[in-house]
Amino acid sequence: MNATTTLRTFVGRTAARTSVHSDHLASKAQQQLAFSSSLQSQSTLTWLSSSYSAARSFSVASTTGQAPDIRLYQYHICPFCNITKSVLSYAKLDYERVEVNPLTKKELKPWSVDYKKVPIAVIDEEQVNGSEQIIDALLNTEHVQQYLQSRWNDETETSDKDVMTMQQFQNSENSQKWMRYAVDDLAALLYPNICGTLGDSYDAFSYVKNVDSFSGGQKLSIQMLGSLAMYFAASRVKAKRNITDEKKALKEALDKFEHEGLDDGKLSFCSGVSTPDLGDLAVFGVLHSVNGLQAHTDSIQLRGGPVKEWYDRMHLTVMGDKAQHQIKLGVTCD
Repeated sequence: MNATTTLRTFVGRTAARTSVHSDHLASKAQQQLAFSSSLQSQSTLTWLSSSYSAARSFSVASTTGQAPDIRLYQYHICPFCNITKSVLSYAKLDYERVEVNPLTKKELKPWSVDYKKVPIAVIDEEQVNGSEQIIDALLNTEHVQQYLQSRWNDETETSDKDVMTMQQFQNSENSQKWMRYAVDDLAALLYPNICGTLGDSYDAFSYVKNVDSFSGGQKLSIQMLGSLAMYFAASRVKAKRNITDEKKALKEALDKFEHEGLDDGKLSFCSGVSTPDLGDLAVFGVLHSVNGLQAHTDSIQLRGGPVKEWYDRMHLTVMGDKAQHQIKLGVTCD
């Protein structure tokens, strides 16, 4: 019996022995894993003018035009972290990425005293908590505004009536609609889809194998204990949202995006023009957070059609290269 099989067996037996304590474990999961709590807490954040006013008082490189110095604390599979990273990549911003241990959060201690969720960014030595606040702070810098406007001027097709503006990109009704869809609906639906079974939850934590800053023991404990805790936490999310079939719920959510956001494939981006807006970036970030997992294969590659075409277009626009879709058998296609 190989090591992976042994670990899966251990996790399965542990779940069977502790099923009577599911409520306790789910509660523990919310305490240990900021990912599970952030799916609930971040979805209650609003993207309204009051938060913009607060964030715009942020001083990072706002008048100098220099690229800000950025360090991002994240979980690899956190959808909100990936929304933030999609904006960073689209704006061609260099940043240091710090993977946080979801069990100990030692990377956040002791400097982040009162806030232990992710993402957290340190921008020019100032701490900014939460994906939407980080994005707003970055979009308020002169460097990012100048780069994006130049990019939009270069990329806008002559058939478009107007070049994308910062106001349209960030604050338009359409941008707001799909940002809220990504944060409030899509992110929460992906959670039970990647942790709906113990096997899927175990696979979701396989990313720790590639985190050099974690020791062998830490990787083992995160994948075993983390996957168990997340499995029970996912059950609580399903109960809270009255989800009986997580795959069907995800499909219906993507149906909505395809129909209303992409006009059944008539639009290249949900922005409605030849360049994406913040809504596009948010939806892409959430879907990209599960890249390499079965939920990604189901929702993008096997679905096909306008959503896959949009995703591939976004991958090229944001990441600068073509998306590689892999299925369980290891077949890769463009």
